[in-house]
Amino acid sequence: MNDTSHGQNPREEADYIPHSDLLVSLRDIRKSFRGTEVLHGVTFEIRRGETVCLIGPSGSGKSTLLRCVNHLEAPDEGLVLVGGRPIGYRHSGEHLVELGSRELAVQRASMGMVFQSFNLFPHLTARENIAEAPRRVLKLSKEEANARAEQLMARVGLADRLDSYPDKLSGGQQQRVAIARALAMRPEVMLFDEPTSALDPEMVQEVLTVIRDLARDGMTMLIVTHEMRFAMDVADRVVFMDHGRIVEQGPPQQLISAPAHERTRAFLSKVMS
Repeated sequence: MNDTSHGQNPREEADYIPHSDLLVSLRDIRKSFRGTEVLHGVTFEIRRGETVCLIGPSGSGKSTLLRCVNHLEAPDEGLVLVGGRPIGYRHSGEHLVELGSRELAVQRASMGMVFQSFNLFPHLTARENIAEAPRRVLKLSKEEANARAEQLMARVGLADRLDSYPDKLSGGQQQRVAIARALAMRPEVMLFDEPTSALDPEMVQEVLTVIRDLARDGMTMLIVTHEMRFAMDVADRVVFMDHGRIVEQGPPQQLISAPAHERTRAFLSKVMS
């Protein structure tokens, strides 16, 4: 592993003490692909128990930013902190040292990730898909992991499909299993990357209902979504991105109903019509 200050003052990061209600902090995140900068110094914070929806046109950097939170994409500059801990790095004196894959896997366990595609193991039942990571990463016994799977399948409304294989489940059911699998790790924050975009319209509502329930239960969530009415209903705050920058943010009733920025108004006029 290599020492790196990663575009930060390492001493400042070593002295960082999070506010009691601050869970996620993104500091000047920059990311380029093949010489093109797609994130231009993005900075914002998420409080514990807050649901934040990221909206914006395709290519605005929303999914890349989400993937930087759990280090699926390593920022070129800037730093992500969850619970005061730098993600992808650890402190070594006055320096930040990049984590190895095993350490990073343990760190990622505190962040549940749900993708557009369901990514279930096709050869495992719903129960086995959910129990796999708690057994391997958290070292739960088979009985403990299965009990957690049963509890979570009931929570997402699929108690009767525990022993079903993915190919016997609808798209909406598979996505709910994927949510249950992420929850099985008891994450501090849930990350959703357009969780309904791959679903038929009639299946969207069943997935959004599960996410609404998580919000009511106080789960901290960062959600990339194109469902504006869902964002209005579930979000504490909406963040509008365009060309790799945050254009504006605020409560959904304010930002979606009465946006302050012309670019936000132009985007919403297209997606809300």
